[in-house]
Amino acid sequence: MKFGHLKQLVILVCLLAWVASNPAVAGCYDSHPPGMDWSGCKKTNKMLDDSNFSGSRFDDANLSRSTLDDSNFRGASMVKTNMTRATARGSLFVDADLTKSVGYRAIFDGATLDKTNLTKSEFFRASFRDSKISDTNWSKSELGRVDFSSARLDGVSFEFTNLSRVIFNDAKLEDVDFRGAYTYLTHFENVDLRKVSNLSQLQLDLSCGDMDTRLPQGRWIPDTWPCQE
Repeated sequence: MKFGHLKQLVILVCLLAWVASNPAVAGCYDSHPPGMDWSGCKKTNKMLDDSNFSGSRFDDANLSRSTLDDSNFRGASMVKTNMTRATARGSLFVDADLTKSVGYRAIFDGATLDKTNLTKSEFFRASFRDSKISDTNWSKSELGRVDFSSARLDGVSFEFTNLSRVIFNDAKLEDVDFRGAYTYLTHFENVDLRKVSNLSQLQLDLSCGDMDTRLPQGRWIPDTWPCQE
């Protein structure tokens, strides 16, 4: 065997050994059928609309600035996934795990989140306008300035979550838990709060509302409402 061919063979063997020892990196070049594994992969600025990602893994993946609109994330694992400035308009997240995920300025308008775990996540300035969110754990998270305008939230836990300056205007809230949530300048204009739980008077005093805000029994309209611009 010639030296050149031997050298190429050695390089190929080393490459195969490296790929075998780094399955996550190898999988980054796979197509995206249901159940694929893109854990740890960098998929930034990608056009991935109308994709079926059901049962797939994105743990520690970087999906920032990618478009994921109208995609199916049923049963997907997205632990610590970076979705900064990504879009997932109209996408489906059912039984998905987004624990410790990040979505700064991400857009989830019209998305459906059901039985989804978002504990300890960070979605500062993200948009969930007109979304449907149910039976979802969003506790101990950073959601400052998130927009939930006209969204429907049913069975959502915001326990010990930062909701400062969050917009709930015209949203439908039912069985939403605000225990320990930080509600500084949180906007509840034209929102019915009679079916939420653990919303204290102090939390209301910190928040913003108007004469169309319906309060839980035993609570009263703060003197600071409506808030000044």
